[in-house]
Amino acid sequence: MTIRKVKHEEWADLQKLNNEVFVDNASYDPDIIEDWAFSEAGKKYFQELVIDAQSVCFVAESDDGALIGYIAASPKIFSYRKSKYLEVENMGVIPAYRSQGVGQKLMEECMDWAKKSGYQKLFVNSYFANKKAVSFYERCGFRPIDLGLEVNV
Repeated sequence: MTIRKVKHEEWADLQKLNNEVFVDNASYDPDIIEDWAFSEAGKKYFQELVIDAQSVCFVAESDDGALIGYIAASPKIFSYRKSKYLEVENMGVIPAYRSQGVGQKLMEECMDWAKKSGYQKLFVNSYFANKKAVSFYERCGFRPIDLGLEVNV
């Protein structure tokens, strides 16, 4: 397995990868747009992500060259906090490669990049009920800082 920065021309590959790694998100969020990655907004997001100099995106590539996971992060501004933050906006590994260290390697690469780029903290959101994701982030050193709540009106 190799971890590397995504290439500009791979934005459509990220769309497909996103759709595959977040296949179970609807079980945590009934309001989610399941094919968002292929919407106009999703297409624009991935096209801009790969060229944004302030953002970073790493992909995990299997030994045969297939993309099996990715992590995308961008600056996050908290006007009421002191530190410089980088937010992990998207991260995932395709189901066949989960629990094999791929996510850990992606996170380590992102953390190294963040530190070298002058960030003091990484921030990530996860569905509260997604215990596997929460556990993964905690193993990577993340600690709960807040709790988002919503209600139907």
